[in-house]
Amino acid sequence: MNKEIVDRRGLLAWAGLAALTGSLPAHAEDAPKAGPARPPLERVATDAPLGKVLDGKELKLSDYEGKVVVVNFWASWCGYCREEFPYLDKLQRAAADRLQVVSVNTEERDVFRKLSRALAEHVQLTLAYDPGKACQETFKAPGSLPYTVVLRRDRSVAGIKTGWGESSLKGLVDMVNAAITAA
Repeated sequence: MNKEIVDRRGLLAWAGLAALTGSLPAHAEDAPKAGPARPPLERVATDAPLGKVLDGKELKLSDYEGKVVVVNFWASWCGYCREEFPYLDKLQRAAADRLQVVSVNTEERDVFRKLSRALAEHVQLTLAYDPGKACQETFKAPGSLPYTVVLRRDRSVAGIKTGWGESSLKGLVDMVNAAITAA
């Protein structure tokens, strides 16, 4: 897509946000402050929830023992999530013996069911949904999408990626490669 069009869309999104909130801050330090900061995500428990798959089975991080795990939060209405999806599937296909990508849909079960059935024969990554938001809480998902956490085999966090773009794609690939090659 033409970079100028993408930039223009970004500006329009900011303009729409400004219309809803009244104005845009002139500088980052003028922006409203969020509530108390949560401690950074450094490690995830082996039995951490990863949501449910289409047949209702609950996934746990321990299901992927010995593999690097990429947990990606997404929604069908998120354009950036849809752009990112093929790249996540390529990662899964390229390193299936050492890597597991779990894409956690944040929408309700009926939406997930339709999406999962439509995508199942086209992707190799694991599709899950998070009805009780336990996975989102465990991985400290901020609510903005897409949000991706890369875990090393020992379940320490190799990196976190928020948003989407060419630089974030390269960052994601670098994080995954570093986690796979780590001892």
